[in-house]
Amino acid sequence: MAGGQRRRGKGSSRPNRQNKSKGPKAPEDERLWRRVTQHFAAPEEWGRAWSNADVVEFLTVKERMEEQFSMDEKAGRAFQSKIEESLAFARKRQERIVSVEGKTVRFRRPSEIDTLVASVRKWKDFMSRHAGKGSAPLTGLPHPSESGNESDEDLELYALLEDVWQALLLKEPLPKAFALDGSGVRTWEGYDLVREAKRCAERRSGLRFRDNEPAMALLMLTGGRWNVRELLQYRLLARRRDGVNPFPETYDTGLIDHADRLPEVDGDGEVARGRTDLRHLPFVTIDPPDAKDFDDAVCLIEEENKRTLWVAIADVAHYVRVNTALDRAARARATSVYLPHTVLPMLPPRLADHLCSLRADVDRLSMVVSMELNANHEIVSTQAYEAVIHVKSNIAYGDVLKTDEYDQMLALAKHWQNEEIRLDLNNSELRPRLHGDETIAVEVKWPNDATRMIESFMVATNAAVGHLLGAKGAPLPWRCHSPPDRPEVEGLNAKLSAMDIPIELPMPSSRKHGESDAHELSNILGDWANLGSGEIDLSGIEDTTEDVPDYLSTVIDPEARDNILISLRQAQQAASSLTESTRRVVDQGLFQLMQRAVYSEENGGHFGLNLDAYVHFTSPIRRYPDLMAHRQLKSLIHGQEWVHSHEETAELAMHCSEQGLVAKRLEWELVSNTYHVHLMRGGAIGDSNEPAPTSYNARVVGLKAPWVFLDLGDDGAVSGRMHLAQLGGKQRLVVDEFGLEVTTAEPDHSGNTPVILQLGQRFACRLRGLDVWSGSLDLAPI
Repeated sequence: MAGGQRRRGKGSSRPNRQNKSKGPKAPEDERLWRRVTQHFAAPEEWGRAWSNADVVEFLTVKERMEEQFSMDEKAGRAFQSKIEESLAFARKRQERIVSVEGKTVRFRRPSEIDTLVASVRKWKDFMSRHAGKGSAPLTGLPHPSESGNESDEDLELYALLEDVWQALLLKEPLPKAFALDGSGVRTWEGYDLVREAKRCAERRSGLRFRDNEPAMALLMLTGGRWNVRELLQYRLLARRRDGVNPFPETYDTGLIDHADRLPEVDGDGEVARGRTDLRHLPFVTIDPPDAKDFDDAVCLIEEENKRTLWVAIADVAHYVRVNTALDRAARARATSVYLPHTVLPMLPPRLADHLCSLRADVDRLSMVVSMELNANHEIVSTQAYEAVIHVKSNIAYGDVLKTDEYDQMLALAKHWQNEEIRLDLNNSELRPRLHGDETIAVEVKWPNDATRMIESFMVATNAAVGHLLGAKGAPLPWRCHSPPDRPEVEGLNAKLSAMDIPIELPMPSSRKHGESDAHELSNILGDWANLGSGEIDLSGIEDTTEDVPDYLSTVIDPEARDNILISLRQAQQAASSLTESTRRVVDQGLFQLMQRAVYSEENGGHFGLNLDAYVHFTSPIRRYPDLMAHRQLKSLIHGQEWVHSHEETAELAMHCSEQGLVAKRLEWELVSNTYHVHLMRGGAIGDSNEPAPTSYNARVVGLKAPWVFLDLGDDGAVSGRMHLAQLGGKQRLVVDEFGLEVTTAEPDHSGNTPVILQLGQRFACRLRGLDVWSGSLDLAPI
């Protein structure tokens, strides 16, 4: 044939290149290991530390390539590059070739590899017995020891596995024994021992949360390795190591010693030094029956045709002086955190539980506010005192309602409440408490007349102090709550319109205290035109702007705020005539309009409470902003400079807002975890003798792909979520743009898209999984 080439026939013996490969290629590091170690002749070569150059030189000699590379330097460089690339791959894998000192490596002996292979086989066999597929109850599969037929080796391995789960949960080093060999190897040829430990937990628990930590925590609890108290303590520790729990569990011993050395209150001595003696007033504290600290006391006095409400608050500022070590510690915490099993206190125990606690029958230092009332129950004057008081009794909320002794106080509070323009958005409060290490008691608390009375008195005191100090120009960490944003109101109106609900909310006003309608219109048009604060000329419109104190100049006008609240309340009332499911949609929508309250150096008023000026003053034992307000009030009483400057107040207001939010998240998480343990055990709620259910006729309170959010008791106490995939089977489901309904993604044979679920409706569901580590509930249809 032309060119000397011959056509190959069917019987040609040249192998087909496609048939050369008879299986998957061995990993690059394994091929290098085999290539090098086949030439090892002396025992010391196995223990030697090899550099890249050593390996290249060794193979060049053993494979007799010196002459070739001397004639073809390019080939030598290519060979060197290939070996270095293989060694880099080997260093990442750390299997047959492992890194030693410097940049050198060592080649594992065959006996080491045999040990690793045997260890992988042992762990695979163990996992096949203890991490097999199959359904598990809410408590997960029982501990292997309960079967009674497990080998000692399996029980030892399972105990080691529990050590591993604990280390993973607490972000601690893994046990040295948890390895495939004595050198600490945990991965070999694709088998990852840590990954398999996590998978084992997931399969044994039956949970399907995104993270595997809930599975490990559940097995640690149900297997008896942890009790409930340890579960909660370990969760706090893990959150601290995650950087999201800034609240130390204990105080510095030096500060505790300092607090322990503080003397008992010398009432007579304090009066002699200038404090007002109010020990004759019949103060009482009214708190939950299990309260440990009493930071407020009240009494209502009528004499000489004058009625005065007295509110006494523990004088924490007397003991926690600014810029001391104790102050710095309290400032860093900024709040106490109340958990089912413990309290993370802002102050050391002797202060929080003793000297600053207004116990009965002992003298206590107090900041006292008197509010004189007129015939219409309105506060007409306010005075503040640095005083000594002597509480007559510490009583529980329930005891207030069992006697007529407090009827006048209850009537005053009821009058104030009837006059208020507020939304009724009260939800029940879930209160699990841990007694000892294992016993959980759960109550669902709703407000009663006694709790509402104390709340009204504390709110009135906070507002009175805000006005008292604000009028004098004191820098304060105001407690601010903004009205709904216009875009959120527009979104809710669109949702209500899409449901054909005949309710439309007006847009919230931004008119400030004392501003005229013309000024507000100027601001709106100026913002709309990107001209900034009111640069539109509206000179033809009468301006009736009034002068207001500086501390009220940034607060929404009371009339404008009233109008917003009235419209929201009217919407709530209008919804009461609608169907149950539709009413819940409106209530949920109104609740979600509410902003989060924050601390700010600039007074923005409190929309939810419908107040112009509001500070936190009544809980200085557990909140740093209250302590700041106490210090400023002391400055006013004594005619001294303000303790906290405007700049410092701004910084601390932001810090306290952030700390308060973190504390709320911790409280929610540990309350949920405790309640989930209670549910898992079938415990009762409150005074009921019936066990907690595992199935519910829940309320759909939110639809946001891919989740359906359900309120189990339709009371706001317990909520969970369910994945859309559990509703559709093989059908793909979608949520509409307003979050109102779940429909099929594709139309049916009639061209319709059936509605599967609607916001606000009841939905029968069951508990599918309980997260006792991070507070989630996994729900499924019944």
